[in-house]
Amino acid sequence: MSTPATRIRLLRWTVQAALLWALNSPIATLPQQALQPVQTNSDQPPSPSSTNKALPAIVPANRPVIGLALEGGGALGLAHVGVLQWMEEHRIPVDRLAGTSMGSLVGALYATGTTPAEMRTLALSDAFLRVFTLQTSYVESSFRRRQDQREMPQALNIGLKHGASLRNALLVDRGVADFLATNLLTYNRNDLDYNRTPIPFRCVATDLTTLQAITFDHGPMSTAVRASISIPGVFSPARDSSGHFLVDGGIVDNLPTDVLKRDLAAEVIIAIHLEDAPLAPNDTTSIVGVLDRAFSAGIAHNVRDAEKLANVLVTVPVGQYSGTDYAKAAQLIDAGYRAAEQSRNALLPYALSAEDWNAYLAARASRCLPTPGTLLQVQVEGGDVPARRQVQSDLRPLEGHTLAPAAMERGLANIQSNESYAATYTTFAPSPTGGPEPSVDSRASTPQLGVQVHLTPNPIGPPFLLAGLNAAASTSNIAHITADLRLVDQNLGGFGSELRTSVRLGYLTDIGTEYYRQLTPNGYFLQPSARVVRQPVYIWVNQKRVAEHAQQDLGTGIQAGRTFSNHLQAFVEWNAVETHWSPISGTAGGPYLNGTSQTAQLRLVLDNAVSGTVSPQGYRLTVSVGALYDAMGSDTAPVVRFSLSRTRQWNQKNIFATSVDLDSYFKTRVAQPFLFTLGGPLRLSASSFDEYRGTDTLLTRVGYLRRLAALPTGMGKGLYGVFSYESGEIWGPDQRAIWRQNGTFGLLGSTPLGAITAGASVGDAGRRKVFITLGRLF
Repeated sequence: MSTPATRIRLLRWTVQAALLWALNSPIATLPQQALQPVQTNSDQPPSPSSTNKALPAIVPANRPVIGLALEGGGALGLAHVGVLQWMEEHRIPVDRLAGTSMGSLVGALYATGTTPAEMRTLALSDAFLRVFTLQTSYVESSFRRRQDQREMPQALNIGLKHGASLRNALLVDRGVADFLATNLLTYNRNDLDYNRTPIPFRCVATDLTTLQAITFDHGPMSTAVRASISIPGVFSPARDSSGHFLVDGGIVDNLPTDVLKRDLAAEVIIAIHLEDAPLAPNDTTSIVGVLDRAFSAGIAHNVRDAEKLANVLVTVPVGQYSGTDYAKAAQLIDAGYRAAEQSRNALLPYALSAEDWNAYLAARASRCLPTPGTLLQVQVEGGDVPARRQVQSDLRPLEGHTLAPAAMERGLANIQSNESYAATYTTFAPSPTGGPEPSVDSRASTPQLGVQVHLTPNPIGPPFLLAGLNAAASTSNIAHITADLRLVDQNLGGFGSELRTSVRLGYLTDIGTEYYRQLTPNGYFLQPSARVVRQPVYIWVNQKRVAEHAQQDLGTGIQAGRTFSNHLQAFVEWNAVETHWSPISGTAGGPYLNGTSQTAQLRLVLDNAVSGTVSPQGYRLTVSVGALYDAMGSDTAPVVRFSLSRTRQWNQKNIFATSVDLDSYFKTRVAQPFLFTLGGPLRLSASSFDEYRGTDTLLTRVGYLRRLAALPTGMGKGLYGVFSYESGEIWGPDQRAIWRQNGTFGLLGSTPLGAITAGASVGDAGRRKVFITLGRLF
């Protein structure tokens, strides 16, 4: 394409070679009973399975059969909605419909009764944008995966199941699977015949196993469309019941006019072509540009051949847009509408009179399936026995009630939230014996039905290795830079249990391991842990570093409690730690200490945020109450730790944030290694790292974030201007209270690499700092 924003189209093709060797690790698997796609080739006669099914009669009968072909093109395919709107306004019927990639999605919605107006609303909704996500959303992640996203938002996720490997797609499947199941629910049936939908329909995918085009003519429509839209490298390949791997049909048949003529006996073919961008200077001055243009030539070739079969060609000029411009849905839809208007002289000869149009609409409506009714049975296939039992348990409350997509999403959220399984579902007509019947067509009344859930294990893990870089630096300070690694082995020793080992190397050394043992399906757990930390500790006086110590902690502990949901956990915790406090230079900070300490506490964690980094709305609350006892050089001390952060979004671009953090030993004398600290980026930003030490700290923050730019769809939340006020107080039994306040301004990028911040802070008492952070928010 002609602009840098369109370069993601390169990924659609450059990753294709990688997918050919990665065929043994798909993420999306089509239901085993769902689809037996028809292998097609334009030089071959029609397949029997495509021609032996009766097509509905044309209404009114005294006119030709009109077929509509919708081209693929990513976000550009939203222009089809505008064309369909114009055709309906001018009473031009569509008797047969075939689409590829985004054309298959728009076509499936229209063929099953969704109006252009409804599609426009859907394309402009947040639900549509959630299809394009780089990772499982924070809201949908389990409690432990939320911890990973908060603590290591910058991490690259490496699967270790079959050696080190990355997932084979840029985007995760859950968003697109939920979107298709929700909006094609009525036509998500195993026994569905596409000849009997309101508009007979076909969609095309590419079989990577045979290197041919395949056409879907029956089975759950959501799974057929999922195969057709699998842009290589963007969405993972789908796999059918025969073990073939399926990707975007645009590779071999991006404008399926041949399918309309061969499979659906269309006599007049209207083809919607999404015009390619002209050659631009950047297309020939870089590897990316040359490869993008070269692969586009292959698609253009099969499109030119397809156009020869069209009686009417509507060309939509979308060269100024990118295949990733889903946020520009309104402009693309309007471009389609204008293109249809430009072709009005070619289209209007097929328009119907008002009377004939109403007859056509009535015939089309008569083929609509009834809304799914009462859920009677749940069947689960794939995965191991405990996983299937978990799904059965989670969906049992839905039995006896009307099937609702939102309820199904909630019911399947638990099994997917830990990222070890993907879950999709189709429907079937239950038989008296409890199994699916081959074919049921009930249009007179709302049918009872069963749901078949398909579990697909994550092909690359567990175990998983999370790896990333974490950094924070400010003027007149030693930079805090660490390489962070985390090994997560899920379902080890039992379903829902896991071993998690974390390593941080660099400025400090921090190695910890914990085994989360799930005791019951409803979340009771036991978690033993061990940890060793070695870090430098600097003592500051009036912004000058006056001493350095080395602190080493070797500890063990255990937690017992309950994970109530993905946002609520409560537990009791006991820890025993052996500490070495060694002076390196200077006399401040006290003498050498060597001894043990124990803590016992009750902790509650409530996380209602919607993101692990910049959360537009929601709150996080952590409260712990306990005691420090048998601690070297310290009195027995009550301990209270309280943290609450709250964000609110206004007008989409504005976020207001407040937070309060309180840590207190109630002015009880404790040794230096146990003191709380303040200072550093976002913890009194104008002061040095951990400049203030005491037994009691209070930190409050008020901030305003203004979104300056949105990153491309699926690539993060964007770039923000940040303005904040921080006020912190620290005190102890042998020191008077110190109160500091500062104002901070800067830029914050919420990206797939975590949060990147750069800013400056001005405070009282002569404090000034410029800082930068990479990774998590400090």
